[in-house]
Amino acid sequence: MHIKSFKGPTVRDAIKAVKAELGGNALIINTKRLSTGLYEVIAAIDYDLTRPVDLTIPFGRSGGPASGDMGPDGRRGAEAHETPGTLSSGAGNRTACAESEIPAIDAELKELRELKDFCQNIAAQSATEHSRTYRKMEEELISNGVDKRLARKILVSAFNGAGKGKPDDEGAIKSCMRERILERIDVEDPLEGKSPIAFVGPAGVGKTTTIAKLAAVQALKKKRRVALLSMDTHRIAATEQLKVYGRIIGVPVEVARTPEELASLIAMHNDKDNILIDTAGRSQRSSAHMKELSALAALTPGLRFNLVLSAQTRDEALYDSIKGFSAVPYSSLTFTKLDEGPSYGQMLNTAMLAKRPVAYLSSGQRVPEDIELASAERLLNLFMPN
Repeated sequence: MHIKSFKGPTVRDAIKAVKAELGGNALIINTKRLSTGLYEVIAAIDYDLTRPVDLTIPFGRSGGPASGDMGPDGRRGAEAHETPGTLSSGAGNRTACAESEIPAIDAELKELRELKDFCQNIAAQSATEHSRTYRKMEEELISNGVDKRLARKILVSAFNGAGKGKPDDEGAIKSCMRERILERIDVEDPLEGKSPIAFVGPAGVGKTTTIAKLAAVQALKKKRRVALLSMDTHRIAATEQLKVYGRIIGVPVEVARTPEELASLIAMHNDKDNILIDTAGRSQRSSAHMKELSALAALTPGLRFNLVLSAQTRDEALYDSIKGFSAVPYSSLTFTKLDEGPSYGQMLNTAMLAKRPVAYLSSGQRVPEDIELASAERLLNLFMPN
């Protein structure tokens, strides 16, 4: 939806400007007189006709996070890449790809219908309590770090879901908003199974401490057999730190310098219930590091990856991490440093972009107290405090 403000000496002049730029199908959302004496008209149209429309449809989800609902540039989905077996393989494969996109197209159409109904409802009521309630709730979500585009999606769905007969019932709308956010949250515990887990992520996010906390929970509280493996030979005393934790917890700690060595150590500890692997914290833009992690995945087919990110990182940097680490087949997310900032919406933005479940939440340095298994309700209360 394209929303824009127009000003003029009279309401009629402002509306003329609306029609001149957005056309006769534009919806008038609000009109008011400004302190300057001018009149302001807020108008909207479903499509931004002032720019070229990108009609590219992403083929499949092999692109990982890049095919998510939203990105920092505001576009939906990823560019469709011509690869063997998709576009360049003939009409049959193109037809199959197009058919696989039908559910996504149906979802898009549903959103557009909801958006149309919502805009018509606001236009009919003009500058009423309905639009003021919408703006208030939008500001609350955005102030808690939720991306504006995602906030608007949630709000449009919530206002429609609450029913047109209760446009000003803030309680009903908030209840519906919580339901809509819950629908978007996915969580999992990757340590439930016996697959080895490698924790990857940028430098300084707290991977080593996170692994120590999880190892302590699994070994001391759940009485599971645990082994700690480290590939972090770049940071001074990183392996020593993990060895100290291992002695305290009572679990073995091994160090590998190559993916081949790590694969051998994983095989050696095959009798363990959990194998937790610490990797070097490196930039998501380091192609050498990404190749090393990809080689590790290729050598150990059963290996799973968890991407560790700081909850207090800016959206742009989080999106960059999601994009950079997409070279690694990570299956879940962990957020650390929840205790270091007041807003948490960026975690929702990141999880939606990555299309991966959230596994763990870490909020301090105490081992093992300051870590918890993520739950939908806990995340909801972070994204939308009561």
